Amino acid sequence: MDAFEIKRFTFTYHDRDTPALDGIDLVVRAGEFVALCGKSGSGKSTLLRNLKTLLTPPGIRNGRITFFGRPVEMIPPLEQLRRIGHVMQDADSQIATNSVRSELSAGLVGLGLSERAVLLRVAEMVSFFGIQSWFHQEVSTLSGGQKQMLTLASAMSLQPDVLLLDEPTAQLDPIAARDFLDTVKKINRETGTAVIIAEQRLEEVFPMSDRAVVLDRGRVVVDAPPKRVGVTLAQLGHDMLLAMPAPMQVFLELEQDAAIKWRRSEAGSLRSMGFPITVRDGREWLTDLFREQAPAKRSVSRPRAEAAPGEPAVELRNLCFRYDKRGRDVIKDLNLTIPREKLFCIVGGNGVGKSTAVKLISGQLGAYRGKIFIDGGDVKRLSARERGAVSVSLLPQNQNLLFTEATVMQNLLSVFDERAKQDGSAFAPHEKESKIAGVTALLTLDDLLVRMPRELSAGEQQRVALGMTLLREARLLLLDEPTKGLDNHFKERFAVVMRALLSQGKTILMVSHDVEFCARHADLCALFFDGGVVATDAPGAFFSGNSFYTTTANRMSRHIFENAVTTREVIALCRENIVHDEA
Repeated sequence: MDAFEIKRFTFTYHDRDTPALDGIDLVVRAGEFVALCGKSGSGKSTLLRNLKTLLTPPGIRNGRITFFGRPVEMIPPLEQLRRIGHVMQDADSQIATNSVRSELSAGLVGLGLSERAVLLRVAEMVSFFGIQSWFHQEVSTLSGGQKQMLTLASAMSLQPDVLLLDEPTAQLDPIAARDFLDTVKKINRETGTAVIIAEQRLEEVFPMSDRAVVLDRGRVVVDAPPKRVGVTLAQLGHDMLLAMPAPMQVFLELEQDAAIKWRRSEAGSLRSMGFPITVRDGREWLTDLFREQAPAKRSVSRPRAEAAPGEPAVELRNLCFRYDKRGRDVIKDLNLTIPREKLFCIVGGNGVGKSTAVKLISGQLGAYRGKIFIDGGDVKRLSARERGAVSVSLLPQNQNLLFTEATVMQNLLSVFDERAKQDGSAFAPHEKESKIAGVTALLTLDDLLVRMPRELSAGEQQRVALGMTLLREARLLLLDEPTKGLDNHFKERFAVVMRALLSQGKTILMVSHDVEFCARHADLCALFFDGGVVATDAPGAFFSGNSFYTTTANRMSRHIFENAVTTREVIALCRENIVHDEA
């Protein structure tokens, strides 16, 4: 039986004329694993929210959605709560209690289960999800990965028929994200729970999916098994190919290159079965490509990184910080130098201190030992006027903290009020209008200005938050997970924006789990671990030396090439070797 049947479904938000979903026809079978793909604002989150009316935002619904043969809007709220589980991007917004134990039992108690039944279900979830070691902890002590696993366990404790997952790994480091997605796969395979997941990490999600559905402007453009999606997108000439897994992108570009001649007939055989989508597929394909003759050139030639001239933008010296006087240090003797006019990216696991370090630099938190220098001045010794002149703007990990007004435009305008309070900056109405127009054009916010932030997709919210950050016109930008929720297309636009900011004399410190973005665009990368920095280097050297904190392109090619870390570098090395050999 079909879990969901969607027929000619259209949804229009109450404050918009254009439908967010336009004539959707889709069937999700019981026990199926379906990946939703598409650019930010394509309708992924809106579709998921309409599958559970308890989550549906205000708007006009047309068409039909049935859940196991019944109109979803006719299913009582308590039944929806039990049978349709959901996990969203921000775990904190879903967790309702203070402890792990109470969070796991809250939904079960709400269903009216007996104390014995609740205890049995909780014990089962703790064992299945490996929660034993932190079962008695307070939620506030958990890492991001643990919090997201807790929301998943809480949803599964109700034994749902379907799980709706809306970019659940957006705020997780690469290792925690793989653990989470492996657990989702295990749930699907071992319990038969259907899964519908909107996710940007397609390298991880595609191999475990039965089908992938690509949305564009509220419409389904592709509905096919993952290995066929790339073929179809290529035939359509659709730019969603940029979001496909790295092995698929490498294969597609080289397969269409007239200069590439396959050395074995098997090398082209993947064309009939679809593009490679996993690291293993990519490794096998590259191995076969160079089976007859090993590549003459195995590494990317890069100039050695030079020290940045002049004074650093930020220096941290022997910095120590703890949230609780009796607790452990979260930041331990941290020493870090961030050069001027560079994009400096910090990566590392959840809970190692990255966001805390950024808050210390911004002044939101105060270290109990050590010094922070910004533009050469010790921030603790600056006068009030000097402190106001230190121009720092922080984009927090939770962008919703910035949204204090009703609409996007009102939130953008609120930045000028904030600046006036902080340093006395005054702007005439036409100046505000001009500055907002510039940011709006830069970040493509035109269609969002009259909308409420809470009704936007995660990627759209992030773009608005970035706009507010840029309007502060600070010399030092501290960006905590700025690419979460952004599609690959806008990430490239965002990279251009950051390069323009650097050319204007600004410095950017970026905390990120997006190793692919950091590898492509950072000037320097640092690995944070246990409250400090353990390694800093240029992206090429940094990522080619890692096993897990590295890119898909590097993992699929490192047995052939020594230091290729981006898809462009893998493609370039393949072309150079094959064209040279053929010549």
